[in-house]
Amino acid sequence: MNGAAWWDGGLYFSCLSCGRCCGEAPGTVSFTGEEALAMAEALGIGIEEFKSLYVWGRYGKPSLRERSNYDCVFLERPAMHCAVYSARPSQCGEFPFWPEVLSSRQSWDRFALDCRGMNQGAFHNADEITTRLKRQIILQHRGSATRSGI
Repeated sequence: MNGAAWWDGGLYFSCLSCGRCCGEAPGTVSFTGEEALAMAEALGIGIEEFKSLYVWGRYGKPSLRERSNYDCVFLERPAMHCAVYSARPSQCGEFPFWPEVLSSRQSWDRFALDCRGMNQGAFHNADEITTRLKRQIILQHRGSATRSGI
């Protein structure tokens, strides 16, 4: 990162387990080959069955399927629980510290309109945010490089 990021003073966020980041809007849930295997194992199925049931091509790369209301296929309503929570893709656990959310203050504020946990709760300093952001960028790159088997 060159210079100070707009979030250099840190940000507040605590997950409220509302599930809104898991549904209600179209998007992609990217994952690595290792994460696909872990999700398949958590479901007690083989990787081919996992791919057939839960993966589709979105924007030229594999993504978890969505239901017609844009919910992730693993979001269980009304409990708002993830069916593969213990093996969920790292992208899910890193929200809202995604590159597109942190790209500008305006982007952060736009996402915060739908996420009540943003701008409140636990404080995350710039070092932690930078680490989480870099981890997502690396995983996105690594995931796209290892997806040929998915």
